[in-house]
Amino acid sequence: MAAVPSPQATPASNDSDRASNTLLKSLLSNELIFAVVGPVGSGTSWVTKALEQRVLQSIPKSQVNILKASDAIENWASTHSQAIDNTTKLSRAQSLQDAGDKIRAQDAAGVAVNLISEIKKARSANSSETSNTDQKDFIRVYILDSLKHPAEVALLRSVYQEAFCLVGVVCESQRGRNRLREGKCSSSGGDEIDKFIARDQDSGLTYGQKVSDTFHLADFFVDNTPNRFLDDENRRENPAWDVNDQLGRLLDILTHKKVIRPLPSETGMFHAYGAQMTSACLSRQVGAALMDKSGNLVSTGKNEVPSAGGGVYGGSFTPHHVNYVDHRCAYTNEYCSSNLHQTQIIDELKKAVPELSGIATEDLKKQLKSTGIGRLLEFSRAVHAEMDALLTAARKGSSPVGGRLFVTTFPCHYCARHIVSAGVDEVQYIEPYPKSLAYDLHGDAIAKSKTDWLPPSELIAKSNDHEKDIKVLFRAFTGVAPRLYKLAFIKNRPLKDSAGKMKFGEPEWASGLLHESYKDIEDRLIANNIGENHE
Repeated sequence: MAAVPSPQATPASNDSDRASNTLLKSLLSNELIFAVVGPVGSGTSWVTKALEQRVLQSIPKSQVNILKASDAIENWASTHSQAIDNTTKLSRAQSLQDAGDKIRAQDAAGVAVNLISEIKKARSANSSETSNTDQKDFIRVYILDSLKHPAEVALLRSVYQEAFCLVGVVCESQRGRNRLREGKCSSSGGDEIDKFIARDQDSGLTYGQKVSDTFHLADFFVDNTPNRFLDDENRRENPAWDVNDQLGRLLDILTHKKVIRPLPSETGMFHAYGAQMTSACLSRQVGAALMDKSGNLVSTGKNEVPSAGGGVYGGSFTPHHVNYVDHRCAYTNEYCSSNLHQTQIIDELKKAVPELSGIATEDLKKQLKSTGIGRLLEFSRAVHAEMDALLTAARKGSSPVGGRLFVTTFPCHYCARHIVSAGVDEVQYIEPYPKSLAYDLHGDAIAKSKTDWLPPSELIAKSNDHEKDIKVLFRAFTGVAPRLYKLAFIKNRPLKDSAGKMKFGEPEWASGLLHESYKDIEDRLIANNIGENHE
């Protein structure tokens, strides 16, 4: 995401303030587009309002427009004979889900297109309101509440590029469920609410809501698990609710008001993200990074096929033997071994159960995907990223005890048992992994909430008192996501004046959303350059 334009910024150095750069800066649009994503019950609307307040505090001469996806869907429904059932809040939400599905059935990013239409309307209204003011330094901010499908994120990023920032709202699942049962959907039954939650996370339709697949695409994650108020009646502030502080840090990063550098957890997840991209697995890429108590990187890992001699394929500058052949699925049989074995199991089932013989293998595979057979992990050839990181540490002679493991995807139950056994204190993850039975099988050793949690290594070292449960913490990552890491922390501007005093300058080169097409900009840059050369 591009930095927020700053009217008070120090002029760029003479070296970078060339005519072409000056021209580009004049073509930058003073607009920022934020979007929020989170599961139902996580409080995306609370975070949206908090973000609005922080923007108005942090960015001078700013104007904020909150645009709700539900309103955009309802506007579409009113013009397409799609009824919205307002009997209860839950029935209304379900009707909006139905309407959203109809929009996405025609265009996977259709809801985002409707939001873009709302942005254009707001821009037009804002332009008339501020026509008599100096608009050069005036910044318009649009906050979209909330996205539900990966295609919506992809479209908005393509259109608004570095001016777009997606905020993911983290919330423990039980807390979110309780909020719905006690608040918004209190008049509805628990089973009905659970179905609503499941549909929100993944409806099973390619064009349906897929918050679980959309959430991990965020640029920044905030934790909204603590309730905003200690009690609804008196609305007493909950000191544990620090969403304002979290969003304030994000805006400090984007406005360059301070020198902000990454937290150890953000660096850890960035290392995991880098490791993830080296995997050649045909199913998914997963990365892991193990860090010690001091925040030093111990090892990284990726889901990859093991190689004799130690490590995995693709992980060494020099192959272990002369006649090296890369035996990963992508380079040998070009077929996923896990899928092959699942198909074999289904064929065996059809032979063993005559009633299944009439069902085509592909049709049966689709039906069994949501069952335990579809969640089988045994037949993958890859060492999982978490295991690769732990084994790499072992080969180096580094102890994982008391360490923190950062993983791009929630650990499977196989990895979970080894993580616990290895002595790791904490695991942080971004992407969910529905196949994992980690909590079901190892709930005695894994904590879901950081509330009242203490690191196992500290508890064991301090006393033999086992009255307090000793558990490894598995929690969702918060802070600057890997995709924003470089833009957030790279030094792309002067941080001191000629005397050496700290002073923030403008970016060395213009970056952000340009309000003309690249072809028009090409022509203007060439014309500007040729005109200067002829003088």
